[in-house]
Amino acid sequence: MSAWGEPSFRLSGAALCLLLATFVLPPIPARRPIYDVVVVLDITGSMNVRDQILDGAAASRLEMAKRAVRHVLAALPCGSRLGVAVFVERRPFLLFEPVESCGNFAPVDREIQAIDWRMGWDGESHIAIGLLAAMRMANAQGADLVFMTDGQETPPLWWTGAPDFSAVRGATHGLIVGVGGDALSPIPKFDSYGREIGTWKPGEMPAESGGMFRGHEHLSAVDDKHLRALSQQSGLAYMRLSGPDALMPALAGSVPRRTRASSIDLRPVLAAVALLLLAAGAWLTGGAGLGSWFVRPASRQASGYRAPGRPTPAR
Repeated sequence: MSAWGEPSFRLSGAALCLLLATFVLPPIPARRPIYDVVVVLDITGSMNVRDQILDGAAASRLEMAKRAVRHVLAALPCGSRLGVAVFVERRPFLLFEPVESCGNFAPVDREIQAIDWRMGWDGESHIAIGLLAAMRMANAQGADLVFMTDGQETPPLWWTGAPDFSAVRGATHGLIVGVGGDALSPIPKFDSYGREIGTWKPGEMPAESGGMFRGHEHLSAVDDKHLRALSQQSGLAYMRLSGPDALMPALAGSVPRRTRASSIDLRPVLAAVALLLLAAGAWLTGGAGLGSWFVRPASRQASGYRAPGRPTPAR
């Protein structure tokens, strides 16, 4: 039986062909689905309310929102871009412009973890006005928008009136994400050094003339009705965040499909298959593999090698 008829030799030969192909095979052109997103996180005082559960323990709304954004970062296909901003008072502040998600995963993940309510520069939260500003900012970045908030306007919206979204409606796509529980909960209070000193008391917050917080302005719950109304006015989709892993599917279903020119490199796959074939060939020959077929005949005899189907020479 010839050496070529041996299974181990054929496996090793196929592996050699695959290894040679890795040097000549070019990447295959392709288009892959991607996302370009700016996430705006509300970091105002009511986002410190601990009415969420993470890892079996009570957590603030801000911590839940941050965890959800980190899940999105991990789920984004390579080539996607993610930017993050924080919102306080009337406008968002862009922490970093959208950057490629895979190549910048570690620094982006660290930046998201580091977001804190102490970054805020004002105690007010004009949600509707901030949403309008966030839509303009995302549009300027050529990205879709994810606006994460509990919807609590401070001072109440009736003081300022709702803004006009007609200029940006349809130009910016994205998602308003409601974060928080339905039950009214106390809002943590902090001193000028950032130390928690209790909760806000009746009369310490601006009064509402109507709405869900009338008479309970020192308490907080997600203002689902208000956020749904903003969704209708802005043209953005709305979702209520039920857990960290719920954001990515909602985002995928609410923004237009984008694609970007890319390439598929099959060389790592070919190299991995070649290694598997070499390992299989080595196992069939007791570890000799392809090299055993290139050993000189004299060396084979000296080592006691016997070709298949050939009797051992008489001594």
